[in-house]
Amino acid sequence: MARSMSFLPAAPDVTRRRFSFPSIHRVRRFDAAALARRLAHFWLVWTALLIVHEGGHALVARHEGLPVERVTVGVGPVLWSGRSNEARVEIRLVPVLGLTTLDESAMSSGSSGGADGWSVWVRQLVTIGGGLGATLVLAAGAAGLVALRERSSGRRAVWGRMLVADAVVLTVFNFLPVPPLDGGRAVLEALIAWRGEPFAPHTLFWVHAGGLALAVVPLALWTRWTARMDAFVMRWKAPRER
Repeated sequence: MARSMSFLPAAPDVTRRRFSFPSIHRVRRFDAAALARRLAHFWLVWTALLIVHEGGHALVARHEGLPVERVTVGVGPVLWSGRSNEARVEIRLVPVLGLTTLDESAMSSGSSGGADGWSVWVRQLVTIGGGLGATLVLAAGAAGLVALRERSSGRRAVWGRMLVADAVVLTVFNFLPVPPLDGGRAVLEALIAWRGEPFAPHTLFWVHAGGLALAVVPLALWTRWTARMDAFVMRWKAPRER
């Protein structure tokens, strides 16, 4: 029995080779690096997209004679703040939401209902379209640069295509008629023009909170349409790798 057992492979040595701690550490380091790259891409791309989007709102609002009080990009702790003309600009840590706030008190004298109220609504609607248009222009410009890069290199520009996909997703998502998205803001401003007076601040708070809880967050987290959009942009006219 002792002699027959001596020909068996050394099982403990094989186990140590297959499940050695250094290999586990390498996997963990790789996962951490991939996660860091994804977080960096998310922060850079979505901060840039929200700056362009909210900047489009603010520029068109000024062109329409609507006073801009504040432009906020992101939520959480403030990373940078400054002023542009009379508007305060803030960039915050987590780029999941942007907001361009108009000075309602300065517009109240000309928005007491009737034709004046609807004229203000039309100008605000144009302002909302400015943000959507700015994001689409960015997506078109990025798509053009990606096409030139891929034509010269023969390789798919993954990061550029991801930027285009995120810009399209941001634009389409903001068309939804749910506060606090741009489509929902258009609906609210139409109701204000019809009523002839603004909603109370606490009413607006609960409307926006309800929109976030009941529609915006579930649509963002539990639907596959964003993944399908990303997949479509990644495949559309993609060059074959050389």
